[in-house]
Amino acid sequence: MSELFEIPEHLLTLTADNIFTCTPHGYAKIQDQYRRFPLPNDILFPWLHGVDGRSHQQNLFFRVRRSLVPKYRGIMLIHCNPLVHAKRLIDSVTPLEVLDEQGQFLNKSTMDTSINLRNFENQVRRFATLCDIFLYGERAHEVAPLVAMAQNEFYQERLDQADQITRTAGKRAAAEANLIKYKTIIIQDEFQVFEKEYPELIMYDSDGVAKRTLDFFELEGVRMREMSAASQVTPGVWAGNTQDAPISTNDITPEDTAATFDSNPHQFSICIECHDLGEIPAPSVLMLARETLNELKDGAMPSEIVHLDMYGTGMPATKTDFDTFYARLVQLLMFMEDQVNRHRQILIHCSDGYTESSTLVLSWIMYRLKLSLPEAYLYLQERRSFFVYAADLPVLRRIEQLLKDEPTEPVPKRRRSEAYENMRHLSIEDSSSHSTPCTVVTGQCVQKTQLSPTPEELQEHPWMFSPRFEGSFPSRILPFLYLGNLNHATNAEMLKALHITHVVSVGENAGLQTKGFELLLLDNLYDDGIDAIRERLDTVMQFIEIHQLNLTYKESSSVTD
Repeated sequence: MSELFEIPEHLLTLTADNIFTCTPHGYAKIQDQYRRFPLPNDILFPWLHGVDGRSHQQNLFFRVRRSLVPKYRGIMLIHCNPLVHAKRLIDSVTPLEVLDEQGQFLNKSTMDTSINLRNFENQVRRFATLCDIFLYGERAHEVAPLVAMAQNEFYQERLDQADQITRTAGKRAAAEANLIKYKTIIIQDEFQVFEKEYPELIMYDSDGVAKRTLDFFELEGVRMREMSAASQVTPGVWAGNTQDAPISTNDITPEDTAATFDSNPHQFSICIECHDLGEIPAPSVLMLARETLNELKDGAMPSEIVHLDMYGTGMPATKTDFDTFYARLVQLLMFMEDQVNRHRQILIHCSDGYTESSTLVLSWIMYRLKLSLPEAYLYLQERRSFFVYAADLPVLRRIEQLLKDEPTEPVPKRRRSEAYENMRHLSIEDSSSHSTPCTVVTGQCVQKTQLSPTPEELQEHPWMFSPRFEGSFPSRILPFLYLGNLNHATNAEMLKALHITHVVSVGENAGLQTKGFELLLLDNLYDDGIDAIRERLDTVMQFIEIHQLNLTYKESSSVTD
């Protein structure tokens, strides 16, 4: 196999200087062959990151002396129809994404001296200069001469660069210079030929209907919503993302379909959104919501869903502000408990479904189930993934200590009524930001909390009090597979608590000397945008698959036994 991908000559017809034509059948065949051709990432990067060899910082970071244009031949497809979302093929770009107003390649070289490993916008522009470029659509014959001219101009620049390197550093230094003449190729025939014979290549059909789209930002959002979809954490209380929050009945019009009315499949009566601009509900707000809901029969849905806000992260740090926050938090938890006991469903949600809602969800689990913070972590992890910012961990510890001091016996109805009556009186004065409604709780919120773990806590849950614990578990991406950092990998007690027995350590030795772990160290491989993992993937997959087979065998054996 040649080091460079070459388009079979019999599939092209030369019509002008470096401008060719091909049929839809020829393009489909070329595209299929190109997809099977290995991508030489070792020569495309760091040049495709935007490195030109002009910045000493970049050269030092990427360990290069100079950055020649890579000797590579790729394929790029330009959509030349007036409408961007109609008659479009997959993997296509528009002329404006690669050419400027003068018909030259955009950003052939960049003066940016920063180190950027994810310069995706620039990568499209730079990659275009390494490609045979296909064009199709109504304006293909108009755009093709501009592309051919840009390719020829860039070819001359590469010749000049190679000549300069030869004069200054010798022929050996310029041996890998890119002297390839790239082609401009017009795909002939009508778009309907693709629709009829190659539907798998269609992004938008002639009517503008999306057939196959691949927007990584959109796809990431879809996968995030799927991963963090609403799930029940305790009977009656759910955690999810904002997409799970039902729409208001005020937003429903007569034209809406029946599917719109089924936007509340879990029958949520209360939705609590956690976000940066949120404020924990004041007693007056909770009182109004309680009175509105309690006018209904137990389990009955309100005509309008009750929407409340809550802090996402960055809880009050000063003692006075925290006392106020904690008092209102307990009032919110009492309100939630009262409504759950009345058979109503509550959704706690945030934008991504697993970060900003974590503090409230964990607080609820500790309050409702009378669990410690480490126990609440493990309880929630069994049910869904979540993330806690390191700055919020001390806040959760303070909440845990204060909740432990709350009465463990069920509160009699009379005392609950008195508490709600106190809330009613407080609601008159809660507009003052300086009020501290600690009397609604038990007065414990004014006591100084002890954040240092007790000997019993250290013995039961050493992973949480390890200096390597930053507040969150590694991310569970499959039922048996987690993705974490070095601190996760070196917290052996946490790995045991999560039943993790095998660790793949990329570039850095986790140093797990404890029995019960198997470690695969990928030495001399770093997540720095330079090293390629492709050569090590087979080893990693074999390591994971062997563990998965052993796990499946053990599970089936236990069932058989």
